[in-house]
Amino acid sequence: MNARRGVIPLLAAVVGVGLMAWSFATGVSAALDGSGAGSLVYQVIFIAAAVLVLASLVIAVINLVRGDSRPLAIITILVAFAPLIAVIVLSVQARS
Repeated sequence: MNARRGVIPLLAAVVGVGLMAWSFATGVSAALDGSGAGSLVYQVIFIAAAVLVLASLVIAVINLVRGDSRPLAIITILVAFAPLIAVIVLSVQARS
């Protein structure tokens, strides 16, 4: 049972980060396309994926505090922070 408590948030974080990256790239492409299709669907997917990543982060912190599957909790936290780290790195790189 303890392994499931660590694996499920990790899988949710990986799926959420993947959906965030896909919906961001596709949504920007759809917004700049000019065909008038719009990017609302991709924005909704992005927000839902961000909520999924945030929920997995909260569950991972709870698992870490309780002591349930600590290595998986730490990996989940690192995966959940990957989009934030990528935005910071790209922002710093764009300013220089």
